[in-house]
Amino acid sequence: MHRTLLLTLIVISSTALANEPANRKHLQTERRDAALESITARLDSNSSSNMLAVLGDAQLRAGKYDEAVNTFERVITADPESEPHLWQYGIALFFAQRYADGKQLFEKHRIVNPHDVENAAWHFLCVAKASDVEQARKILLPAPDDRRAPMKEILERLPGGSDQAIVDRMNQLHDVNASFYGNLYIGLIADAEGDKDTAKRYIRLAAETPLSHYMADVARVYDQWLEDK
Repeated sequence: MHRTLLLTLIVISSTALANEPANRKHLQTERRDAALESITARLDSNSSSNMLAVLGDAQLRAGKYDEAVNTFERVITADPESEPHLWQYGIALFFAQRYADGKQLFEKHRIVNPHDVENAAWHFLCVAKASDVEQARKILLPAPDDRRAPMKEILERLPGGSDQAIVDRMNQLHDVNASFYGNLYIGLIADAEGDKDTAKRYIRLAAETPLSHYMADVARVYDQWLEDK
């Protein structure tokens, strides 16, 4: 009996481990959908531009990037000075395949946030999609002194080369955030370079993170976006 119980527990545990990414994906989807529903319920015709920006964030994180684009454009209409700060709008434009508009948004964002490697990476991706990777490398945005790991290695990868320095930094740190960002941007660069298999593999790794912050949700949207293409 004890042996049977032990074997049963092993089978259950193994099944749970095998299903963990799927279970996590389901829970993360429920969380994002619930957040969007809650924010939508609080809005009315007199909602401020700040509340609309919160709605746009929730729409993007839930994978409704076309709706997010429309919402962020309402924000900009109401408050034109907000546009350079809305990097989220640039990401939504990318998913909506408005690559040239995304490029312009990330160039504007650099004026108010000049040290952000992520901004340089998304600009690089938009230019590669709108034109080609060679053009993207000609007009890379500078992003000095971003101290987050492994941003230095990601920035140094944009002009070309291999991903090894990013991977080495991830392995050195054994940090969930560093691993997430490394996987996300290895995948993003591969997408820009037209390497679909590598892009899908690394974006999927990023999407499977246990993290639930903004960029983790963006990775989940990116994962589904690649799957749908």
